[in-house]
Amino acid sequence: MKRRSVFIVLVLAALGLAVGLSGCGGSSSSSASPTPTASPTAAQTVKVDAPIVPAAVDLKVGDKLVVVLNSNASTGYLWSASGMNTVSILQQVGKAVVTSGGGSGLVGAPGKTKFIFSAVKTGTDQLEFWYARPSDPASPGAAYALVVNVAKGHLPQTVNAGEDYTAETAQLRSGDTLQVTIRHASYSGKATWKTVAGSTPLLKSTGPQKFSTASDGTVTMEFAAKGTGNGTLVLVNQPAGEPPLQTYSLPVIVKQGAKPITYQVNQNDAGETFSAKVGDLIQVALPEQPSTDFAWQWVTPKSSIIQQVGKPKFVTSANVVGAKGKMVWTFQVVGQGTASMIADYNQIPAQATPIDSFQFTVAAKGGAPKVVQAVDSYPANTVFLTAGDKVAVDLPAGAGVWKPQGAWTVLPASVGVMNSGRITVTYTAKAAGIAIPLLLAKAPTGLPSQAYAFTAQISASTAKTVTAAEHQVAKAIDVSVGQTFDVTLPGSPTSGYMWATDTFAQTGIVEQVGQPTIVDKAGAGGAAMGDAGTVTMHYKAVGAGSVPLVILYETPGTDLPANGIWMTMVNVK
Repeated sequence: MKRRSVFIVLVLAALGLAVGLSGCGGSSSSSASPTPTASPTAAQTVKVDAPIVPAAVDLKVGDKLVVVLNSNASTGYLWSASGMNTVSILQQVGKAVVTSGGGSGLVGAPGKTKFIFSAVKTGTDQLEFWYARPSDPASPGAAYALVVNVAKGHLPQTVNAGEDYTAETAQLRSGDTLQVTIRHASYSGKATWKTVAGSTPLLKSTGPQKFSTASDGTVTMEFAAKGTGNGTLVLVNQPAGEPPLQTYSLPVIVKQGAKPITYQVNQNDAGETFSAKVGDLIQVALPEQPSTDFAWQWVTPKSSIIQQVGKPKFVTSANVVGAKGKMVWTFQVVGQGTASMIADYNQIPAQATPIDSFQFTVAAKGGAPKVVQAVDSYPANTVFLTAGDKVAVDLPAGAGVWKPQGAWTVLPASVGVMNSGRITVTYTAKAAGIAIPLLLAKAPTGLPSQAYAFTAQISASTAKTVTAAEHQVAKAIDVSVGQTFDVTLPGSPTSGYMWATDTFAQTGIVEQVGQPTIVDKAGAGGAAMGDAGTVTMHYKAVGAGSVPLVILYETPGTDLPANGIWMTMVNVK
């Protein structure tokens, strides 16, 4: 990571490395103060308690960062801010606002200085603040620092609902059990799936969900079909105390026991067995691109059990010549028994060995099936928005005409826009809240209806405020040439982070001496700053001048962003 401190380098060069330090006007910290020394060779130790070490601030592009620092205008000292990266991820909004008197109305009373920044790019920056007199900027009386991480967000974003993310319709008969299996049904190992309030009354949960132990495993839920009609099952993954993490939707058609139903099969159902009834239909959709020399070819099924109905239909994924899409076949169950359905993806004319194969089984019985397996699918992750943000949902137009269902006042939808075989529906966040928009596709003929749902969590404000209390601001360190000094910081070697001195803005003034001294108390472990244990950094003043001392809490040997920063000014006489 490239770092710089333009403010300090230019000031020190212009003033010829001016030395000395005036009083810091009430913003210094007793816990960070050096012990006065009479001897030029005696060592002093600056002990840094955990509250002084500022952790990282996490923002998203478009967020505002407000930093409030104690100040006192009557002392002549003012706060200034600068970043250390070559290209800053933050932009200061306006000038710093200084308030005096602290509301007391007394002349000379302490006040506050407020900075506002806007996050404009993704990345990491070390934001530094210096408290100095304008006439002597090279000798600040105090310093404060933040590590700022900016992630994507709060910009127009697109949710690409590809084929794996749109659920096809599940058909079953009244009295049957619907078994829903969702792949990758956890988020960071967390999974508690619930039916969204207002979801279809045609289904009733019949027992606890079965979840695999893998962090990206599957969840299986069963529902009993009650009555007849059409509806959409909408499920959301929301562990206790967490925001909604994932969403899944499934159109459902429940028919009377004597009526035939249609089973929808795609490439995710390889190896599955479907328990059907004579008269039922099997609709199979597989990806294909007719402009190539390859196509799916079915091994002749048992004609006494399964028969193809009509010719296959190709549905393109884009309105361009040669585009890929999916080929759809319809089969009907005409007799009882078990039939293996096998298709080979082979070159035309056929080669000796196909490049791919697809297989599933149909078990045809006289009675109604007990369990209907829903198409395996992937859930949609939650979209985090702020009022004013837009999110565009991009859907495959081949599924039919997509229409938003219901009206969300906090997240209204636009009319879908067609473009190159895709349809885009745009939602605009209007106010804080949680919305679970549902989109349904109504196909004209031959294709199943499909559904897509996602959860949007909308916040009202984009601003985060960091207040630097008195004890969080570090005083400058005054030493003499030849004198050594130590800085003791909280930390644990088992956390994966270590303290490291950043490059000095000016060499020949202060040097690090030897290796840090690590004290790891018995039983001290963990993975965060402030864990039991200390790290003591050793330094020596080798020349007259002033130089900033910046120590970063980071993972050794990686380019990962620092997880904390401590900073002060060292004045050498």
